[in-house]
Amino acid sequence: MSVLSESVMQYVHAFAVAVLVGKVVLLSFVVAPILAKTLDQEAFAKVVRRLFPAYYLLGMGTAAAGLLSVIALGTIRGRSFSLLIAGGIWLLILAAESYCRSPLTPQSNAMRDRLKEQERQGAVETELKRAWDRLHRRSLYLNSLVLVGGFCLLGVARQF
Repeated sequence: MSVLSESVMQYVHAFAVAVLVGKVVLLSFVVAPILAKTLDQEAFAKVVRRLFPAYYLLGMGTAAAGLLSVIALGTIRGRSFSLLIAGGIWLLILAAESYCRSPLTPQSNAMRDRLKEQERQGAVETELKRAWDRLHRRSLYLNSLVLVGGFCLLGVARQF
């Protein structure tokens, strides 16, 4: 029975890594550039606002599945350095995805709404623009961290 359980958990882990890396690559390098080139700025913003909560929720789900599979593998086989590393990476990814979903995305959306209103009135606060740019940059860095974490999980998974 433990051989079957171990095989299932290895599959769950591999699937979680594949979904995680796939979602980041697809959105970052295919979907977002196509939408940005195809839609006007307002339509793009509407689509992105609908897309990102689900995008981060998918990341949270894959991170939870990956973490649970690592815990299960550790229970079946006993702890190992590679499983501890994988568990740490999954925790980092779960934290990044959770933070991006809330509070970062709602804060970014609220700031963007204030900026749009100020643009309509013809007077944009420089500090508000800088704050929004910082939040946007933070989301890009965290998205990159998730992708790098996914690639690291590919390498670590070969060890267990």
